[in-house]
Amino acid sequence: MAIRHQDSISGAALVAAGGVVTWLSLDIGTGAGGATLAPNFFPLLCAGGLMLCGALILLKGLLSAPAPLPAVVDRRLLAVGAAVVAFYWFFEYIDFRFGTWLLAVISLLSFGIASRRLLIVFPVVLSVVLYLTFTYGFSVVLPTWI
Repeated sequence: MAIRHQDSISGAALVAAGGVVTWLSLDIGTGAGGATLAPNFFPLLCAGGLMLCGALILLKGLLSAPAPLPAVVDRRLLAVGAAVVAFYWFFEYIDFRFGTWLLAVISLLSFGIASRRLLIVFPVVLSVVLYLTFTYGFSVVLPTWI
């Protein structure tokens, strides 16, 4: 069966990702015996949902009319992917607010956002909201310079 539509690729990737999450979740121990849910219950539930959604998208792609497949490598996605990898690689060494701001700016520029107002306001608001949410909402200690 030939791949006929880009949804086929996306659906197959989601099914594969769900399979990997399931495989990794099976390694999580059963936890203490009792009337509680096992520690791997929610990861397995999410993996099942991921595989179900992927199967539906795959089926939609297989049943749809043939369409040209998109390019496998897109410079925009590579730029954002490289920025995300750098963000996580240097996460503990840079200020979270600055790193989030820089990642947002790189993402916006990579996808051709040229509005100066959006380039100035959105990264600042995003980094402040994420910082406050994780610091005060979830009590997570984030790397900061000051």
